[in-house]
Amino acid sequence: MATKPPSKKKTSAKKNAAASSGTRSVKKISHQKKAAVKKIPAKKKTATRKGKNNSPMSSRMETIATVLTTVFFVLFALFVAYVILHPKTGDTPQPKSHTEAVKKKPPVKISKFEKPEFEIYPEKPIPSKRAAAMPPAINRSTPVADIPPVKKPEMPEDYRPKVAIIIDDFGYDLLMAKRFLKLGEALTVAVLPQSVYGRQIAVLAKKNGNEVMLHQPMEPNEYPQVEPGPGALLSSMTPDERIHRLNANIETIPGISGVNNHMGSKLTTLSDEMNQVFTVLKQRGLFFVDSRTSAATVSHSSAKLFKVPFAERDVFLDHNREESDVRDQIEHLINIAEIHGKAVGIGHPHEVTYRMLKEALPDLRKRVHLVPASELVEVF
Repeated sequence: MATKPPSKKKTSAKKNAAASSGTRSVKKISHQKKAAVKKIPAKKKTATRKGKNNSPMSSRMETIATVLTTVFFVLFALFVAYVILHPKTGDTPQPKSHTEAVKKKPPVKISKFEKPEFEIYPEKPIPSKRAAAMPPAINRSTPVADIPPVKKPEMPEDYRPKVAIIIDDFGYDLLMAKRFLKLGEALTVAVLPQSVYGRQIAVLAKKNGNEVMLHQPMEPNEYPQVEPGPGALLSSMTPDERIHRLNANIETIPGISGVNNHMGSKLTTLSDEMNQVFTVLKQRGLFFVDSRTSAATVSHSSAKLFKVPFAERDVFLDHNREESDVRDQIEHLINIAEIHGKAVGIGHPHEVTYRMLKEALPDLRKRVHLVPASELVEVF
């Protein structure tokens, strides 16, 4: 018997049932996926929260580690540099105590700076008018019988001629300056401008009662082979430059009363240049003492023109640095003063000059009246 094919209604019912069951299963799967998806983000959020709580601690640890590493390398680099720059000297014995270390240190000399050889003299001293009228200085090697007698004018017993002694070139040896100042306030101190101890010596001299002068460098005939020193007045300068430099030098040395020339065998022979110098001296009320480094000097004419108090050097005490020569020149200075009533001597801060002056001072004070240079200048 032949089988009947299923009816269309039953087939469609079966298909609908299968479709509905498939739909149910798909819905279940989708619900399960959604649940899984919901759970997974929750876990991620939890993990993220935990990571956020731990990150500040780990960053602090990393920062500390970085700082410590940097400090270590810096200290190590400093140590290496110190070892390189300060090698150990095993051969040098270390002093046992601080006292021994101090004893072994050499004494530090701060009182003397090596003075450049500024000073130059003509082969023979150029005499002043007073000195030219006198017989030559006594040479102690000459027999006494051969020395011509010096005629002395009759003077009252209480009268003593006046003598001014100027010591030039101060400014480089503080110790020697102090020794000369101890010889008495009668010595006049001439200080070089722009020198190491110039201001200090000037202040000490004023406190001691000594008169202070500016020892102004001026151009010599030997320039430029011979340098007159810092602050020099040169013929190549313009008038304004010379005036400015002289004013600056005057300001450098405090408390000066006058000026005398250092070298200047060329400049002191030039009228225009010396007139400029005396213009400044007139404005500042300073006197001038011509050191007479040239017989052709025109300083006296400029002083007369501007009515500046003026005097000139009669004797260089230490033209020759021998004890006997310095003694003879001191005696020659006294003789000029005894004949003419006054005399001006110039010396320098040499050891021999100091010793001979110290030796001669007792006799000097008996025979002459030692005065500052300002007492022997006059207006012509």
